[in-house]
Amino acid sequence: MPAPLSPFTPFQVALLAWADDLGRDLPWRRTRDPWAVLVSELMLQQTQVVRVVPRYRAFLGRFPTPAACAAAPVGEVVRAWAGLGYNRRAVHLHAASTVLVERFGGRLPATLDELRSLPGVGPYTARAVLAFAHEADVGVLDTNAARVLARVAGRRLAPGEAQALAGSVVPPGTGWS
Repeated sequence: MPAPLSPFTPFQVALLAWADDLGRDLPWRRTRDPWAVLVSELMLQQTQVVRVVPRYRAFLGRFPTPAACAAAPVGEVVRAWAGLGYNRRAVHLHAASTVLVERFGGRLPATLDELRSLPGVGPYTARAVLAFAHEADVGVLDTNAARVLARVAGRRLAPGEAQALAGSVVPPGTGWS
């Protein structure tokens, strides 16, 4: 009897195999908590993973929810962010936590537009929260992923075109992988 055919394209199969083989075991990959995912994504912007891991755990220990972050003075949030640089990200996270409490009952929304409405949350971060916390099949496109897609396409891609292509190659049911 022949082996069942994969419902995925060869590119999707290769992408999933690459992630299985080379994906690192990191604390934010073990949670579906949208707040924890948002914190990790903001911390990881322009900061090495090795510096983020201990700060991530400590930050979530102090601010386990958006309400806890919103209730603290912004200076305290910035102090908890110490060592990661780019303190504006901490200020944005505090502002986002305030919006989450005031507009969303302290919970992160599960739509792209609502996530994008949060201070400091751009297209990549919003899609990362959707994929990694809500297990949505969305293309999470950073500079490196866009470069790979352009190589696969054999040409430069406009940003919107790259995002659309990223979304189209996510294997169904695996967006969180």
